[in-house]
Amino acid sequence: MDPRTVTLGTDRWLTDSRVYNLVWLGRWIERAETVARVLKWAAEQEGGDSDTSHGLDEVARMAASVRGVSVGTDESALDALLTRDSGSSLRGCLTAARYNATHVAPIEVIRNIAAAIGALDDLHGSPSSPEEVASLMAEMLTLLDGLHKSIEEAWFHSEALSEEEVFRRFMQQ
Repeated sequence: MDPRTVTLGTDRWLTDSRVYNLVWLGRWIERAETVARVLKWAAEQEGGDSDTSHGLDEVARMAASVRGVSVGTDESALDALLTRDSGSSLRGCLTAARYNATHVAPIEVIRNIAAAIGALDDLHGSPSSPEEVASLMAEMLTLLDGLHKSIEEAWFHSEALSEEEVFRRFMQQ
């Protein structure tokens, strides 16, 4: 059985293991982005004077529960979602993405993931105020946006296609 499954062009193939790593790279990045967006939203709600604010800790506990992270009554759900839990935390997702990227991605992608992990590693304890959480999550989302751009540049070359190329690709379908 031929392990080649997806063609990149004539005589260029992606193996099953490389496709697996690409898929999981995308899934881990998406999970990290979801955690960052939820925490940023919760921090912004807490920081505002909204009557419907659930509180940062309460929203973090709900988000942790949805992600399958058990948080004790005396533990910080924010710590669990940022760094503690290896599979569901923001840092855990980025670490898993970096692992998958080392198998398939160019160095720019790996460096962008490492920069996001480094931003979390630079924390000395958990952010203490909703403003600090919102600022940290805004920074994380900016770093993740840079990651998306490096993926776009590395694999998809976002230059405009000529009319002939559009027509050729349409006819191939």
